[in-house]
Amino acid sequence: IKGCEAQKWDPTCSSRCPICMNNGICHEDTGECICPPGFMGKTCEKACGANTFGRTCEETCKENSGCKYYMFCLPDPYGCSCAAGWMGLECDKECKPGFYGSDCKLKCNCHSRGTCDRFKGCICSLGWHGLQCEKEGKARQCNQMVAISYHPLNSSKFKPFCIATGKPLPKSEEFKLLKQDGTVLKPSLLITSNHSEAMFTINQIQPRDTGTWVCSVQTVAGMTEKLFQVTVKVPPVPQYAPRLTDSGHNFLIIDINAGLHLGDGPVVSTKLLYKPAKRYQSWMSVEVKGTTKRLDNLEPKTEYQFCVQLSRQGEGGKGHPGPEASFTTAALGLPPPEGLILLLKSMTSLNLSWHPLTPRTEDDIHIEVERKSVNDNGPVNSVMSILKKLILREDAICFQDPEKEGRKEWMYARIFCVCLFIGIPPEPYNIKFSNTTDTSSVISWTTPEGRSISSIIIGYKIYGKAEYNHINIMIKNTTITQYHLKGLEPNTVYQVQISAQNNIGLSNPNTSSELKTLPETKALYKSKGDKMLLIAIFGSAGMTCITVLLAFLIILKLKRTNIQHRMAQAFQNVREEPTVQFNAGTFTLSRKAKSSPDPTVYPVLEWNDIKFQDVIGEGNFGQVLKARIKKDGLRMDAAIKRMKEYASKDDHRDFAGELEVLCKLGHHPNIINLLGACEHQGYLYLAIEYAPHGNLLEFLRKSRVLETDPAFAIANSTASTLSSQQLLHFAADVARGMDYLSQKQFIHQDLVARNILVGENYVAKIADFGLSRGQEIYVKKTMGRLPVRWMAIESLNYSVYTTNSDV
Repeated sequence: IKGCEAQKWDPTCSSRCPICMNNGICHEDTGECICPPGFMGKTCEKACGANTFGRTCEETCKENSGCKYYMFCLPDPYGCSCAAGWMGLECDKECKPGFYGSDCKLKCNCHSRGTCDRFKGCICSLGWHGLQCEKEGKARQCNQMVAISYHPLNSSKFKPFCIATGKPLPKSEEFKLLKQDGTVLKPSLLITSNHSEAMFTINQIQPRDTGTWVCSVQTVAGMTEKLFQVTVKVPPVPQYAPRLTDSGHNFLIIDINAGLHLGDGPVVSTKLLYKPAKRYQSWMSVEVKGTTKRLDNLEPKTEYQFCVQLSRQGEGGKGHPGPEASFTTAALGLPPPEGLILLLKSMTSLNLSWHPLTPRTEDDIHIEVERKSVNDNGPVNSVMSILKKLILREDAICFQDPEKEGRKEWMYARIFCVCLFIGIPPEPYNIKFSNTTDTSSVISWTTPEGRSISSIIIGYKIYGKAEYNHINIMIKNTTITQYHLKGLEPNTVYQVQISAQNNIGLSNPNTSSELKTLPETKALYKSKGDKMLLIAIFGSAGMTCITVLLAFLIILKLKRTNIQHRMAQAFQNVREEPTVQFNAGTFTLSRKAKSSPDPTVYPVLEWNDIKFQDVIGEGNFGQVLKARIKKDGLRMDAAIKRMKEYASKDDHRDFAGELEVLCKLGHHPNIINLLGACEHQGYLYLAIEYAPHGNLLEFLRKSRVLETDPAFAIANSTASTLSSQQLLHFAADVARGMDYLSQKQFIHQDLVARNILVGENYVAKIADFGLSRGQEIYVKKTMGRLPVRWMAIESLNYSVYTTNSDV
């Protein structure tokens, strides 16, 4: 059956077909000639010969009788026929003289002394060719594939060549390259001389492309193809990181450790990549011959990152760098100690101190102290004592890094002390007072040079008292030569004495110096005034904060009261909505009086029994959250619905109406059932069954793998992951649920796929009863929102809803 008229093809039947010879038929989708069995070529002009067939005439009938009794069926619109040279219902009769081809339907009209062959048609004499030997000259030559050229493959660009001969020479569009997965490629370049050379370009070949590829060429003179094997190699990657063999402050010796690697070999190149670890710097590389590499001219005490890159022969043979490792060069040396202080401890000993050492890495640092008399030219006294990892000799101080393996790297710091005076220190002199006020004064002094002083002691008392009321102030840093005395009494004379102290003892007291403070100022009243001003400021700020807090609490209370009022009004509106009767045939509306309804009774959930988890849905005015609830002593999953703060009065009415509908509907397996409700801080929380598979609309969309995962769809020959039985099961579930609503005389008004939820065991359940009504006939009077795209005709025209309006 053909969809296009004769000699037309493509989806619009507007393209013209080529002229297909020997009863070939044009394919209406591809525009190519479908050749009868025993013929080939672009226009089916070339005959294969006795008992041969196939698109390149490479197939033969193996029986002694040849292709007798063979029936060949080709793609539509060709159908089925006998082989060339045979006809009849069982393809067992030879062609009559003068006829040839499949089913012997073609008649030979040979010119120029040509003879008729029942398999090939006209056999032309020398110098003539054509279907009926009507063309003078040399006959067309069938194509031959001379060679296929390609190089060893890595995961990179691939450029195979196909070389073919024939008359006429093949054109670019007549070459095809078929990958192992059936993908058809066209040539990117054609070079012609006495043959045609077609080059194909694959930008990135992968290991999955390994397999048998086919290069084919088809012209009017015939068709030929050649198979070749493609093997894609994977560049090598080291399995393990490099290792450290030896190190110094400016060099590292690295073991490449690349004996085991992933991917394919042989490895023709090995590079060591490295860079400083804590600086933004590009990788540097060095070629490695052997298993180790020494890197010189590195920076001391610096961490470097290393990795190894392997390569195999051919383009794209460079592999990814292997695992990384970090190594650090050694330190160049240690700095000398700072802040050396030498103090007299006794008549025969000195006390040497220095600033705390700067924290370093995990190096174990030893400190050695050596002593040598200035006027002694003999050898250094090497008496040693060890205390808490400190090596104390007796002269100069030096640092040693033990990681140098015997190559001691010393940094010396010397201090000289000349002890001319052994005994108690002299007293300070040149005592002065400055910046004296009514309660304080700055005292300064001078100490003799070249004396051993460990601290300064200041003592003072009120003048006229029998004894000094010593208030001693000890200053251990002897470089400080002044002190600020505070807490003195106004308009009072003090006697001040300053003494020096060392390990031997305290100096003789110096002559007392007098200090008189200034009279008391009137700042007291100002201070009291400042305190009153401060109290007033804090009091005013406190009252403001209290006022703002009270206003906030009042607004919050009013807001909560307003929400509760709106909720109550919504319940009232749902119950007091008028009922209207519809009389069939007359279209008369009659209002029925309705008695005051009983309050809605629903199962109550305690607020502490609800544990909220995730938000699973959100609209303009409402929100649905997944939660774990406790009902009748059992823990279960539930969906909690609630309204947002800015929801309108109509939204609250619909929400309250949904609770009332669920209470009256009761339980059914094909509707989302009510688990309970909870009112907390003026908000109503509605707990319904949880559907783990979401709504039916999204569930069906995800099943369309032809859109979401075309590769999976093609591989499995399917457009959907759902069977017809599953789809019918969903439809039956919805029908049972709607039948139950109809029995209960409820109108849903919003039955769409997004309001059908898929629960456990893939059971469809009807949900969202926000627009439902519990009357047999309902007439819409208010201005609420309605789903007009799927409303019934009577609902659109007259705002009338019945149980039939949902279907």
